[in-house]
Amino acid sequence: MSTGGAQTLADHRDRPFYLPRDEMAFRGRYEALLLQRAITTVFRPGDRTWPNWRGYRQGEVVTARVIDTCGDDASRTPPRFNAVRLPIRLTEVLVLDVDRLAPPDFDGSSPDVVDRPSLLAHLQDIYGKSIDAFDRRVTRIRFTYEDRRF
Repeated sequence: MSTGGAQTLADHRDRPFYLPRDEMAFRGRYEALLLQRAITTVFRPGDRTWPNWRGYRQGEVVTARVIDTCGDDASRTPPRFNAVRLPIRLTEVLVLDVDRLAPPDFDGSSPDVVDRPSLLAHLQDIYGKSIDAFDRRVTRIRFTYEDRRF
């Protein structure tokens, strides 16, 4: 099934495993930044807008989870998460050409992702692929923290 060039969940039945759509995974090294509400911008490789594979929609509330043990798509191993669960509202989900990123695009990002070179190194480290494998596009996701009071 195709939707105007977007790849839907149905297009990826052969993918190793699915992650819940209402969660966003963060590496353990970012746990303190999440708990301090110090990170408000993340980048994911390629087009991560819904209905694309592991895509999100602006305005939705998802749960930020912290990876305890990394997963691996190739071996069909999902990540294991620790107990941290923070509700975040996605205020922007925007696909950008990585070569056109400017300093303001990195506002709210983690201290190790502050410019194009550091972003490219970060994505290569996490995903094990060059940005060329993702058509030199990234999805910048900006978010706010939801009030945890009931």
